Amino acid sequence: MQYSPEAITHEAFVSRVQDLMKRQDLSALKLSYLVNEAESTVKNMLYKGTSCPRERLIELARALETTVEYLSTGSDGPQTGDSVSLLVHTPENLAFTLNFLPSAPAEGGVDPVMKTLPIPLRLLGEYGLTPDRTRAVSVNTDAMAGVVGRNDIVLVDITKNSFDEGVFLIALRNSVLIRQVSPVATGFALTSTNPNIMGTTVNLTADTREPKNNDTIVIGKLVCKVSLSAL
Repeated sequence: MQYSPEAITHEAFVSRVQDLMKRQDLSALKLSYLVNEAESTVKNMLYKGTSCPRERLIELARALETTVEYLSTGSDGPQTGDSVSLLVHTPENLAFTLNFLPSAPAEGGVDPVMKTLPIPLRLLGEYGLTPDRTRAVSVNTDAMAGVVGRNDIVLVDITKNSFDEGVFLIALRNSVLIRQVSPVATGFALTSTNPNIMGTTVNLTADTREPKNNDTIVIGKLVCKVSLSAL
């Protein structure tokens, strides 16, 4: 295949990287965390013309949920054919990349069971989802065992930023929770299927119907559990 000279310049490569960073609301710091590089290394690549070796290019494609082909040449997009490849996050990593945690998760945490997840666009469409509003999350808690368990991969709609009935990913101070959310008279009850975890109530203001406690933030709503055998 022949590529236009303009498409394979470093400037065009950087432009594609920056466009994908904007779509995912990633800063240079957050991108450096996802590709296991120093922030200065990523900034040098973006702003000072430093070349990108093959290993880093592969990590960039994974982190930006696209392909090496697209980053290198612009000839392909983040979604190819009838499927899209989603980066699989831990709950804490997703909260950090979306600006809901002040600092990156501690090193040595549990890695997702998969790094990327190929998802048919047909499946996303069945749940009213699009690739830009969907994140894949590897569950690392037994708080909702019986609904979603440890090492299950779930799809999270990150545009669902207010409570309603369902299972939600929630940032609470410096922690990330997966809880069943149900309406009650004063707001919403957050419960777990684990009998050792006590439930709590998020009280809402009467006028805005927002949580009275500012340290309770809705990251997104769990839409479905992915059956890997069906992919």
